[in-house]
Amino acid sequence: MSDATAPAGRGPLATLLASAAKSPLVLLALIWLLFILIVAIFAPWVAPMDYQEIDLLARLAPPSWSARGFHLLGTDHLGRDLASRLVMAVQLSMLVAIFGTVIGAIIGVTIGFVAARFRGWVDDLVMVFVDFQASMPFVIIALAVLAVTGTGNMLLFILLIGFQGWEKYARITRGMTLSAVNHGYALSVRLLGGGTLRVYLRHILPNIFAGLIVQMSINFPETVILETSMSFLGVGIQPPNASLGNLLSYGRDYLLNAWWIAVAPGVVIFLTTLSMSIVGDWLRDELDPVTRRSA
Repeated sequence: MSDATAPAGRGPLATLLASAAKSPLVLLALIWLLFILIVAIFAPWVAPMDYQEIDLLARLAPPSWSARGFHLLGTDHLGRDLASRLVMAVQLSMLVAIFGTVIGAIIGVTIGFVAARFRGWVDDLVMVFVDFQASMPFVIIALAVLAVTGTGNMLLFILLIGFQGWEKYARITRGMTLSAVNHGYALSVRLLGGGTLRVYLRHILPNIFAGLIVQMSINFPETVILETSMSFLGVGIQPPNASLGNLLSYGRDYLLNAWWIAVAPGVVIFLTTLSMSIVGDWLRDELDPVTRRSA
C-alpha cells in the first residue's frame, strides 16, 4: 500500500524533479540555470579578481598567467580580467532580467484582472492597449524613451525592461480569470461574503498561477535578449558596470585578434536563453492540463 500511495503523496516540486530526471536535456538545462543562479548570487566571492582593475600591460591577453595572476578567460582591451567581468555581468544581467520579468508579470496580471472584473468598455479599452503593445516593436519604444530620459538611470532601465511582454500576461490572466469565474467557485466565494480582492488573490490567482509560471519561463529568455541587445547598442547598462550585452559590444571590435572577449559572453547568453527555453517548454508540458491530457 505504501508503494501505491507514494506517488499520490508526492509534492508538486518532487513530481517536477522526478519528471526532469527522465529527460537528460531538461536536466542539463536545469543544472546550467542553477549554476548561473549560484554565480549571480555569489558573484563578488566567485570573481577571481577585481573586475574593474585595469592592467594595460596585460591588455588583450589570451587565457594565461600574468604578473597579477591567472586569467581564466583572458583579458579585455584595458587589461581587465574577463572571467571576473563575466561573473559580475551575469549577476547584473540576471538581476535586470529577473526583475524585468517579475515587473512585467505583475503589470500584466493586474491589468488582466481589471479587464476580467469590470468587463464592458473597460475590457474593450484594455484589449485595445494590449493589441497596440503587441503590434509595436518594443525595442523602438525603449530606444525612444531612453533617448528622452537618458541612459544612466538603472531603475528606469529595469522598469522599462519590465514593460516588455506585459500584454501576454494580461491576455492569459483575462482569459483564465473569465474561465475561473464561469466555473462557479469564485461566485460561491462571493456569495459567502468574500470581497473582490480576496476572491481574485486567494482563489483565482492560485488557480491560474501554473499558467503564469509557464509564461514567465517563456518570457524570461526574451527579457535576457532585450537587456543584452539594449546594452549592446550602448543604451542599456552603462560602464563601468559590466553586463553581458556591453561585454559582447566590446568584443566585436577585437574578433580577429582577441576573439575570447566576445565569445565568452556570447556563449553564456546562448546557453542561458536556450536552457530557459527548454525549461519553459518542459514546464508547459508538465503544468498545462490540456497538454497533459493530450499526451
